[in-house]
This record gives sequence, structure tokens and C-alpha cells, in this order.
Amino acid sequence: MDDFSIVGKEKELKFVTVYNQLFKMINEGTFPEGIRLPSEPELSKSLGVSRSTLRQALALLQDDGIVKNIRGKGNFIIKSHSDKPLGLETIGHPVYRCSTDSIDEVKMKLRIEPSTDYFNQALGKKTAAVVLIDRWYKSKGISAAYSFTLFPIETISKFNIDLNDYDKVLQFIEKDLYELCNNIIVEIKYSTSGNFTAKESPISSENQFYLIQETMYIDTEFPIASNKHYLPLSSSSIKFHQKK
Repeated sequence: MDDFSIVGKEKELKFVTVYNQLFKMINEGTFPEGIRLPSEPELSKSLGVSRSTLRQALALLQDDGIVKNIRGKGNFIIKSHSDKPLGLETIGHPVYRCSTDSIDEVKMKLRIEPSTDYFNQALGKKTAAVVLIDRWYKSKGISAAYSFTLFPIETISKFNIDLNDYDKVLQFIEKDLYELCNNIIVEIKYSTSGNFTAKESPISSENQFYLIQETMYIDTEFPIASNKHYLPLSSSSIKFHQKK
């Protein structure tokens, strides 16, 4: 980890900044559960951002189950995070299991940042810093999926992960992690946020995605990692084989 240091937020995307602002306001009770948020023109004006940036932030809040848009009525706060959620469980990397394309290339970027209210809440505990890892998946040169992973810094120390070794980090996050975990909570949603979340490498011209969220545990109360996987609807298939 010698080449890495905690970085600030100077390059943070605008919609991420707005997301964090709104998340903090919701968490602190400025916008309590059940109320309707101010209209988009009012909210964008008060936050000093464009309506386009605000809508991207709201889309992420919808992905996280915090805000619900009701057509003709507005955006409502629908969920306060508390107990560990129940959900469908599966052990295995969703991109490789659900993409109908054959993944032959993975581009990865990682960074270390100070933790935020959102990261602490996603991990269920306070941590001084987090490791954020983006991955872009391609099939024959065509973008096929995007994943975002959040690690508390303690996970990196526990498993002695050398963040300077690209191949080992990718091996850990794509394979080893799934072999180590014995409890993964999976939540599946429909999303329109995949392209701008994937930043410089949009993954679908149709802007319709499955969002598969994973919270990963190894016999511990707190998760060791949190994942978000965006897969285009047009090139993905999600199936469950249930037995009695």
C-alpha cells in the first residue's frame, strides 16, 4: 500500500456531491421518512446545481431505496436504514453469471478516500477510510457491465491485500472474495443510472439496467465489502433455481 494515500474530494463528480448532501440531510432528519422532497426546480436552486445533476443524484437515491419517485406527485423519502435487510442469496460473481456476453476484458481503477456518512451506513460501522474500486467489463471490445465495490480499510489490512498489485487485487475482488464469504445478501432492482455511474465508459445505449447490490459477510456482524453491479437489460438474464 506504499504508493497509496487517502485522497480528498476535489475531483468528485457533481452528482456524487449532491447525492452525499441529500443523504446527509435525510440522515439528519432535514427530510424525514415519508415526506415529499421539494420540487426539482426548488431543490436544484437551493443546492445550487442544475436539474440534470439533481436528477442523477435522485436516481442514485432511488437505486439505494431511499427515495421513490411517484409520477405526478414528486419524490418521497421511503426508507430509513436500520436492521440488516433480508434478501435473495447467491454465491458467485453476478456479472459472469448473469451477462449473456462472454467477458474477456476487465479494466479496474481504485482509490482510497476518507469515509462518509453514506459509506459508514453501508458498512454498518464507522471506518476511517474506504477503498473504492471501479470495474468496466468488455466483450470483444464492447462494454458489457460495470461494477463498483466498497471496502472498509480494515478488510484490506485483514487480508493483507497489496493495492499496488493489480492482478492480485482483481483476483481477490472477482474470485477470492466469493470463496471466502459464506453470507451474501443480494438485492435486485431496475435502474436507469448505469451509464453516468460508470463515468467515462457508458455501458449501454438503451439506458436500462439491472442493478444487483451485494452486501458480503464472513461470519461477522459487519460486512467486509459492498458491491453494485450494473448490467444492461438487453444483454443480461437473471435466473433462480429454487429447490424444496
